[in-house]
Amino acid sequence: MFTRHTRNSMNAELTRRIADSLGIGEISMNEVDFDDLFVSEGILNTLYLAASDAPGSDAPEGAPLISAYWIADTRDLVLCAASLAGLHLIRVPEKSWTLKPCTVH
Repeated sequence: MFTRHTRNSMNAELTRRIADSLGIGEISMNEVDFDDLFVSEGILNTLYLAASDAPGSDAPEGAPLISAYWIADTRDLVLCAASLAGLHLIRVPEKSWTLKPCTVH
């Protein structure tokens, strides 16, 4: 499955590539921690299948980096599996994802 998540300053280039691929501005993209999301099983299966079809995806260094972005303009979530083979993007409609509850102490 997916072995790594990415969320750091090195994502600037990835964010630019995703924005270019979607034809949107980077300013409307908000990175979300993948672990803070509930995403429908069907969407996750689709992302897994797309990423596992990539050449070298079975090698540890070829495991895709998973990132998630909320698009302010469309209220969609975009999941990205970035691997050596390229980007695999899935635009997730609002009804197919939600944030996990957060408890503040």
